[in-house]
Amino acid sequence: MIYEIKKRIFPRISKLRIYTSVCLFSVLFALLSAKLCLGTESIQSLDLSGNGPIFLSNKQIREDLTQAERLLRDNYIRYPILEQIGIRWHSVFRNLERYFLKDVNPILTHHFQKQLIKALEFTEDSNIQANLLLKKRHYFQRIEPKVAFYTGIRLAQQKQHFRVLPSHHHPKKIANHRFIGCSNSREVFFPILPQRQSELLFILGQQANHQLKPLNCTFESEAGVRHETLLPLIISESVLNSPETPIYEYVDGRIPYLRWYRDGKSKETSVKKFYKLARKLRKSQILIIDVRGNSNGSFSFIEKWLKEYTSSHWKNVILQERQTPQILKGLLNRVQWNLNRSSSRLLVGQDQLEQKSQQLRVLIDHFMKKEIDQKWVETKFIFNGNKDAPKWNTRLIVITNKYCGNGCQFLAALTKQIPDGTLIGTNTGPFPKNTSGPIFQLKHSHIMLSFGNRLHLNHLGKPVSTSGYLPDYWLFPPMGMSDIMRYASKLN
Repeated sequence: MIYEIKKRIFPRISKLRIYTSVCLFSVLFALLSAKLCLGTESIQSLDLSGNGPIFLSNKQIREDLTQAERLLRDNYIRYPILEQIGIRWHSVFRNLERYFLKDVNPILTHHFQKQLIKALEFTEDSNIQANLLLKKRHYFQRIEPKVAFYTGIRLAQQKQHFRVLPSHHHPKKIANHRFIGCSNSREVFFPILPQRQSELLFILGQQANHQLKPLNCTFESEAGVRHETLLPLIISESVLNSPETPIYEYVDGRIPYLRWYRDGKSKETSVKKFYKLARKLRKSQILIIDVRGNSNGSFSFIEKWLKEYTSSHWKNVILQERQTPQILKGLLNRVQWNLNRSSSRLLVGQDQLEQKSQQLRVLIDHFMKKEIDQKWVETKFIFNGNKDAPKWNTRLIVITNKYCGNGCQFLAALTKQIPDGTLIGTNTGPFPKNTSGPIFQLKHSHIMLSFGNRLHLNHLGKPVSTSGYLPDYWLFPPMGMSDIMRYASKLN
């Protein structure tokens, strides 16, 4: 009888143990899967098929905007910087949401893309970009960088007001008049090269990332008569050096002038002459280095030149890169994008991209296993001079424009660091360029949003403007080398 009871109970207990074990295993598997999903959720490949929706529903718009706001909050390197100066990010996205949801008609996806980038223009960061592949078409939007528009009106600062300097190119009726102001606009006074010591001269203009209407400005004569004048705004073209240009150009004289166009290979005769020239110029009291249009000139190339020139030491351009598991996954998306957009003929480049992909996957795995939330990687452009060269004893003038590569940025930063440095030309442009920043894809619209994860700091450790280094003196037509030489002669 007892045996019969055991025979009936034991199978039930055995089945219960099996059931419990299965349940426990299922729970553990679910927890493990959840943990893995946390690590791989945003590592999913980009959808580059172009099969996204042409129109977006209100729900899709709301959810994509929420996702975009979260991506910027968690990953955009300048998010906290802008927040500290009063930018209310949440309000930006809620205003954009209201803008879309008030429209009774369905919203085109590429229109949503355009308005999203437009709403972020306050950042003035051209590294913020959005790509959309839709029905075999590629829509690209980015925040256009601000450029200087000028009127040609030269102003001299006299105590608390500005006086118009006479010119053959502008209305005589406002010559020597006092500048009162411009209506419905935010005018800018761009400092330009003085003609006499202690003189403060400016060009009247504006800064914007789109074509502007003429300035409507008022001027007043000594007799108190006011004149209202429309002043057209002009944008000056920036020259970009072509690969066919020589390595450098040198003009000898009382004030040496060196134009560095591009890098070259160490075995080239012109490169050897370039470095030899540095030794020749060691005793120069003043030196002009022109790097306009040198977008690809490297730090290492100009570093070798400076080592021949001086024994001084500098550390000026600093790059801080933020790494998190999510940013690394965004960088992995960037590799996928580059592989997809690169030509099949570039086999070496594709091999390098594949290798980069593997490195990122290993790094992501390392972050997840070690439970690393974030890591900062700092790169410093450090120059250590040649001990056999003389100490720095030169007044340095560097001429730049917006096409400014690593070497150009170093020289521009150097003028801000040394006592006798002057930067002339235009702003140096955003640095580093967003060619390798993370990419994140919005869930419904399939828009690929990208922005930089590296921050450009100056030698004092302060963030450099998204426009780059601003010149001490702007250069606008018809100003040119003769004006710079005249200024340099007075320094000498």
